[in-house]
Amino acid sequence: MSLFIPFLYFIFATGLIVILTNKSFGKCLPITLMINAFSYFISQVLFNTFKVGFIINLLMVIAFIILLIVKKKQNKINDFKNNFFSKGFYAFIVIFLAVFIYDFNREFTMWDEFSHWGVMVKEMLRLDKFYSVELSSLMVHKDYPPIIQLFELFYCKLSGGYTESHVTTAIHLFGFCLFIPAICENLKFKRLETIIKSLVIVISAYLVMLLFDQHNVINTIYTDYTMAIVIAYLLSIIIFEKDTLSNFTLFNLSIGFSFLLLTKQIALPLYLMILFLFIMDLLMKNKWKINKLFNKNNIIPVIKVIILLIIVPLAFWKGWNNYVETLNVTQQFKLSDLKVSELKGIIMGTSGESWQNIAAKNYIKAVKFENVTTSYIKLSYIQCIVLVLSLLYLIWKIDNKHFYKGQLTILGMTLTFGFIGYAFVMLVMYTFSFGPREGPILASFNRYMPTYVIVCMTLLYMMLINVCESQKEEKKSLRILIATMVVLILVQAPDTLSKFYPRILKSGESDFEIHANIIRPQIEENSKLFIIAEDTPGNFQYRIKYHLDGVTTNLEYFNLETDESKIENFDEYVAGFKNYLKDYDYLYIGNLNDDFNDMYGFLFDENEVKVTNLYKVNKKDGSLTLIKQ
Repeated sequence: MSLFIPFLYFIFATGLIVILTNKSFGKCLPITLMINAFSYFISQVLFNTFKVGFIINLLMVIAFIILLIVKKKQNKINDFKNNFFSKGFYAFIVIFLAVFIYDFNREFTMWDEFSHWGVMVKEMLRLDKFYSVELSSLMVHKDYPPIIQLFELFYCKLSGGYTESHVTTAIHLFGFCLFIPAICENLKFKRLETIIKSLVIVISAYLVMLLFDQHNVINTIYTDYTMAIVIAYLLSIIIFEKDTLSNFTLFNLSIGFSFLLLTKQIALPLYLMILFLFIMDLLMKNKWKINKLFNKNNIIPVIKVIILLIIVPLAFWKGWNNYVETLNVTQQFKLSDLKVSELKGIIMGTSGESWQNIAAKNYIKAVKFENVTTSYIKLSYIQCIVLVLSLLYLIWKIDNKHFYKGQLTILGMTLTFGFIGYAFVMLVMYTFSFGPREGPILASFNRYMPTYVIVCMTLLYMMLINVCESQKEEKKSLRILIATMVVLILVQAPDTLSKFYPRILKSGESDFEIHANIIRPQIEENSKLFIIAEDTPGNFQYRIKYHLDGVTTNLEYFNLETDESKIENFDEYVAGFKNYLKDYDYLYIGNLNDDFNDMYGFLFDENEVKVTNLYKVNKKDGSLTLIKQ
């Protein structure tokens, strides 16, 4: 079920778009994937349920079958066949099977997958609502945009339910399918060669991202790299499409822009970068002058651009932000908190808090000197600009006739402005949004900064293969593809390549699942569970909570201080702990150290507290006692 139903669904649903647009399968596939997610989004907004969205997506399959029968009766089936059984169709088969095998039985490994990315999908499945609502047991990041999680939700529905491998397969399938329009649809059409090339392409695309994967997220459901591929895909449409004002291209960009703005908050400035390239490219392709944009010949195209590429995407973006504001959800990245006018003083050290001064200083130094690659060739973020522009020049030298005069100059300027703009935005974020704990240490720097580099490198990879495939010699293009893959392998550090592995065999039950299985039968649904996990870094309660759907766990006091020298007033510290604990129904002992019983044993109704003990939090008569279950 988890293989055939999703596989057949995406083929049939894309077939509907092929019939409606008369475009090739590969160019229609990304639209299908995005429509699936938007159907869920709009369904929840309008009907307060995802069920309508699921029905809409299934109706796409039914509509395809009906229209296919009609076309056959009208003897118009040959045109459809040519578009449907395109090179992109065979590439999709290769990519789907490759991703399915690669992620078969894959499990989560990173903290954020357990704390929120996976929980988001689980909560939407459980509640049939966005994970941001008050009923949701998601404890952090309820303000995060939901569009990628909605696609994962739909994939899980098709596959028979939630599993970690289904969610991982979904996000990888979505990302790699975006390579099909830019690359695979331009492959020389020989079926076997197309299949071989498609496999080489998906491996090479993986290696491009792996080259900058210092944070080890390439095999996870983190959204950073998927967002990067979406941006590269949108840029490739602008570069490769000759008629960027066609209804199909504008709709494609419109749904892509809207999707991008609902992936992560950082997507807004990146959307503006793509929009800038589109406008500049449009002016040069059509030889328009600024002062003639609104003459009678251009007014209709301009209106379509404004509506589809500006109003519609920003309406989705603003709509989500308004939604989370009405729920009073805590927002990590609020525009009102970004006081850019104070940035100069903070950098100079003449204003701002001390942690902000340190964060700004550390960030500027890291952008200049901190390595962002996994290769034995070390490059900083700034040095990556030189690499990107050099590769862009190389592509131009291979075949400058593939682009109109000045096109790559505009692209180079856009990518450079993007490098600078992205670096500035991240400086502002570290200085104002990350706070005194994460700001100075530049939390996740080696995940956030390579994201933009991956945008550029992914786009350049799409452009390089596209240019090579335009060459007349078919065997030459295959050799270039293989040579590119070999180069990408050779520049990787050997230990980095070890990440490139499938997960065929499922590992045994984790310690956290064992804890969850002990707790589950002893507590009521939707309980609030306080977990004590001494000498742990803070992920223990997240990991247990992940396996206890609907249960809320604590964010503080999970690691009670057992070093008396670090507690100024023990009675006040215990009072604060008890005041925090009073909002919970149960307390569970996940991990202890040797000093815990001596310092805190008096709080419990037994002489010795042990790991796996569960206590009922009794709050009668204004007092708080812990009674063992």
